Amino acid sequence: MQKILLVDDREDNLLSIETILASDSYNFYKARSGKEALKILLKETDFAMILMDVKMPNLNGFETATLIYAREKLRNIPII
Repeated sequence: MQKILLVDDREDNLLSIETILASDSYNFYKARSGKEALKILLKETDFAMILMDVKMPNLNGFETATLIYAREKLRNIPII
């Protein structure tokens, strides 16, 4: 089962994306901020992809992506 990290500060967006992509092939992890996404990625590094909102408070999607790709273990995870 492939793991997908969903990152968005709006719960309704997270639920919508999960519903659209629902499949027995995916296991979804949800983060409500860039900081929360980084915490998840410290523990889990084998994600198939990260779907992330750009406009989030405090740490936006671009800043979060920069921090993610700064870690060598995470550089090959596609971020959409």
